[in-house]
Amino acid sequence: MTTHILDSIDPALLGRQLASARKARGLTQQAVAEALGLSRATVIALEKGDRRPKPGELVQLAGLYQRQVGDFVRAGALPPGDSFVVHFRSARTPGSQVQDERREADVRAFEDLCRDYLEIERLTGSPLPRRYPEVYDVTHADAEEAAEEVAVSERQRLGLGDGPIGDLWGLFSSDVGLRIFAQVFRDNRIAGLFVFTEEYGGCISVNARHPEERQRWTAAHEYAHFLTDRYRAEITVLPTFQRVPERERFADAFARHFLMPTSGLVRRFQAMRRAKEGPVTPADVLVLGHLYQVSFAALMLRLEELRLISAGSWERLKGAGFKVTEARALLDLPPSQHRLAALPMRYEALAVQAFMRGELSQERLARLLRMQPVEARERVQELAHGMFFDDGELYQLPLDLGAVLTPVAR
Repeated sequence: MTTHILDSIDPALLGRQLASARKARGLTQQAVAEALGLSRATVIALEKGDRRPKPGELVQLAGLYQRQVGDFVRAGALPPGDSFVVHFRSARTPGSQVQDERREADVRAFEDLCRDYLEIERLTGSPLPRRYPEVYDVTHADAEEAAEEVAVSERQRLGLGDGPIGDLWGLFSSDVGLRIFAQVFRDNRIAGLFVFTEEYGGCISVNARHPEERQRWTAAHEYAHFLTDRYRAEITVLPTFQRVPERERFADAFARHFLMPTSGLVRRFQAMRRAKEGPVTPADVLVLGHLYQVSFAALMLRLEELRLISAGSWERLKGAGFKVTEARALLDLPPSQHRLAALPMRYEALAVQAFMRGELSQERLARLLRMQPVEARERVQELAHGMFFDDGELYQLPLDLGAVLTPVAR
């Protein structure tokens, strides 16, 4: 790197990139100043663009922020801006300063993921197709009734019928065009984040620490916001005893009807009951929940709502000490085949594709994949002859499905 490269970069843009990287690492300007042996005033000047960083300073800053120098000086770098933070300010709930700082760091890390995804798409010429429906108008409608109506409409639009949804993540990504991530949030109370911008489109991040059933529920909840109020960002936190706003009641009701549609669930439950000689048991509900990939508690409450089991059944089981995890282990239910990875498969495949074309260095690839270089090389080997994308659509490179398997008649 030379001083000439730094001189060719807009200092205001570089300053915003440095500030965004610092906040994503959860560092204060004072902490950066002490780590680099600078004054806080100098760090402020660097981030405002009033002073260009020296080459050695930029190397130190990149190391401190766990970035590559190229992230800040490469041609065509996307400006970070404060778009996500600005969007999410209206979605904040009252909390402590520490909690606010953690959430802002989570939002910035979320934006980094979306920005990197867009960069990979631009490098490979593979924009994510947007198959968005028109925004549903649910103003002045009853939350429960509107939620079921929108859920049924979306299922019809996506060709889902009334059955269980298998690969929810693939559905939202390929059939709708949403960016979906599993993120380790600094604020443990966050269940999910949703934001829509013209540049990135619809973006959802769910808590990587949560069980898959909880992640699916959160994603469906955020999808409800996308369908009805997509220009308003959303931070979904774990339930509290506070009064639930109407829009949140709608989103939860949508998740319930979208993941467990009434007609299909009633039909499957009745078929299960007819096939048994005895009464329906918790074991039966666990098997049904595995089919729908929803939590045992969510399914029990849904069955109570539909009056397929007696009201209060779930509370009575809890009171009796019923352990869902132990019950699942006894039934030996197989693990889900559609677990959400931290990064979408499409994201990883396109990054590997760009690397193999020589458009990404090994260091940049590792940074994009959030891996160590050794892990990134292994991922390249896994994907090099597997799944790639053309125009956003998945296809397999090495399979010859037209190979002749039987002798040709003469």
